Amino acid sequence: MERLRVLMRSRDRSNTVDYVRELSQTILEGKLMGEEVLFRDAVGEIYSALRGELFSGRKSSIPREKLIEAYELAVILKYLVQDGVKTSMEILEELVKILS
Repeated sequence: MERLRVLMRSRDRSNTVDYVRELSQTILEGKLMGEEVLFRDAVGEIYSALRGELFSGRKSSIPREKLIEAYELAVILKYLVQDGVKTSMEILEELVKILS
């Protein structure tokens, strides 16, 4: 997890939606694919960040419906990664699309 934090250190975490979008794009660009543990940590970070944003009660930078949809995809992505299914790239692409 520390390597992931170092990789994403320059990213602004004050806007959770932007942070999750950038982290998802980092994965899609293949920067984490060769390292399974780092990839799993990144997916866990995406899930945790969206969950925190959804349930924090704060107003988000995107409509709540979009945030719920993104969170649902993060739940599925987390499940797929834990079970070793390799179709997670499609879910990440949809997540980026929703958050854009």
